[in-house]
Amino acid sequence: METDAIKKFIKKIPFFSVFNDHELNKLVGREKIFKDCKKGETIFEEGDSGASIFVILYGEVELIKSSKGKDDVVIVKLPVGSVFGEIAMLTNRKRNLAARAASTKVVVMEFTNAFIDRLIPSVQVKFHKQLLFVLAKNLDTMNMRYAKLSSSVEVREQLAEEGEIK
Repeated sequence: METDAIKKFIKKIPFFSVFNDHELNKLVGREKIFKDCKKGETIFEEGDSGASIFVILYGEVELIKSSKGKDDVVIVKLPVGSVFGEIAMLTNRKRNLAARAASTKVVVMEFTNAFIDRLIPSVQVKFHKQLLFVLAKNLDTMNMRYAKLSSSVEVREQLAEEGEIK
């Protein structure tokens, strides 16, 4: 019964919406993939191995960049449904950011490469398609942020040339 409740809950997370009940059983019924964290607890450190990705089921997670001799910088705060850690997992590189629980309670699902490799091929295909969708969406968001930043720099330079600002 517990598996049914979990499936019903995660089906509301966009990443899992394409999976049928049988496929969700494959994702949630095998291993301990759930991780509970309290506020301030580290999910992974900058420099750790990137052999897994995470999906936020409950709470918020901060992605943090350490700064030598200065306070750490929160790069982004991720809400429920967010997928993170995918770049390090796909490139087999070390983590370039840390992840920390930002709310009182955080629950994430962790999927390792080894776990994904053991899934049946049809579930692997759906999992990878969902991962590609996440990557495309994140790239689009970064492109929009870059365009906005670039245009604001151009406006600032133009205003400086006209003597409007120093």
